Amino acid sequence: MAYSATVLHVLIASPSDVEEERKLIERSLHDWNSLHAEDKGIVLLPVMWESHSAPSMGDRPQGVINRQVVRACDMLIGSFWTRLGSPTGLEESGTVEEIKWFLKNNKPVMLYYSNRAVPQERLDLKQIESLNNFKASIRDKGLQDSYSDGVDLAQKLSRHLTRIVREITVGTVVSASAVKRAATEELTQLEAVESTTAAAPEGIYLEDYSDRAFLVRGNTLSVADNMRELGGKWLSNRTGIKGWMFSKRHLEKVASALAIPASLKPKPVSKAST
Repeated sequence: MAYSATVLHVLIASPSDVEEERKLIERSLHDWNSLHAEDKGIVLLPVMWESHSAPSMGDRPQGVINRQVVRACDMLIGSFWTRLGSPTGLEESGTVEEIKWFLKNNKPVMLYYSNRAVPQERLDLKQIESLNNFKASIRDKGLQDSYSDGVDLAQKLSRHLTRIVREITVGTVVSASAVKRAATEELTQLEAVESTTAAAPEGIYLEDYSDRAFLVRGNTLSVADNMRELGGKWLSNRTGIKGWMFSKRHLEKVASALAIPASLKPKPVSKAST
């Protein structure tokens, strides 16, 4: 079914050592769209230099990427682990140059730093020092957070994007101030999630819905605010099925918040299919 939406171009920026995170951020944006785009009227379109730029003469490589890709984007999501990147001629790395351009133009920046262990063969003290110095230099700018693994990163992205987009109305651009508010509200969000684990509401269960989604069903009125904060979308279709819909990537997170097992009941067989 067609619907109107504002498309926000989201640049995915990173050095070469976090290739998996780049793919995960892209998938997370698509997951967010599948759950929220129609309801919010906002589509978050992933943009990467490898898929959105073309060879061009007459400029340094990063200058081409800036002209073809960076300047057309509305916000930036970046990831780091062991490297800052390679010099561009103007900055310490292409990722740094992109981030500084966004900050200079007061466009929102969301940065995530991996804290998983670094194998000895990847240990480059000069790169790590450069990364730490850069991180310190922009400490009070944009949203910055750490993550332990892909699941942790996906969960934080889901929370932060939902908070940021909540402040956007159709026809406007996302503001850097929305990102700052998302950063300051993170502790409150975590406390809200933790508070739901104290006692599981009776009559709530998880049900399979599709290959990519599941539902929180039952008497969910008392946890409606928490489901919304966790990124759920209320579903009420013509067959009478009602519940909070989530991507299956968030099964463990939602089950933990509700203090119930992360197991799915089978989807009911409709009368039309029997």
